Amino acid sequence: MKAKQFIWILLPLMLLQSFSNVWLWSVFELNRDYIARNECVNRFNEKALSCRGQCILMKKMREHEEKEQKNLESRIIDVVFIDNSHNFSFDMSSICNEDCISLSYPEYKQDYSYNPTFTIFHPPLV
Repeated sequence: MKAKQFIWILLPLMLLQSFSNVWLWSVFELNRDYIARNECVNRFNEKALSCRGQCILMKKMREHEEKEQKNLESRIIDVVFIDNSHNFSFDMSSICNEDCISLSYPEYKQDYSYNPTFTIFHPPLV
């Protein structure tokens, strides 16, 4: 039950992140007249009135893209993993001598050999 709730909370957040450019564009379209009148860089230039706030949209898109690029670079740096593990030997002779092995494992035999069969097992056909 809680897993489903978690999924329904996480899913919109992930979609919101992936559709951020669409979100920027839709907010721009809703406020286009206000942006063109008050925030546009070219609002005082009569020849550039065809811009209608497009310069602000491009500026915001560039800023968003640069921000995403910085986040991507920081994520790549965060993934670096350094492994300083040591190699361990599990040889019994390093722990104790052969007498110790024979006392610990009475069924241990020095002359034991293993002959593997390399045929492929096929189940019986019905």
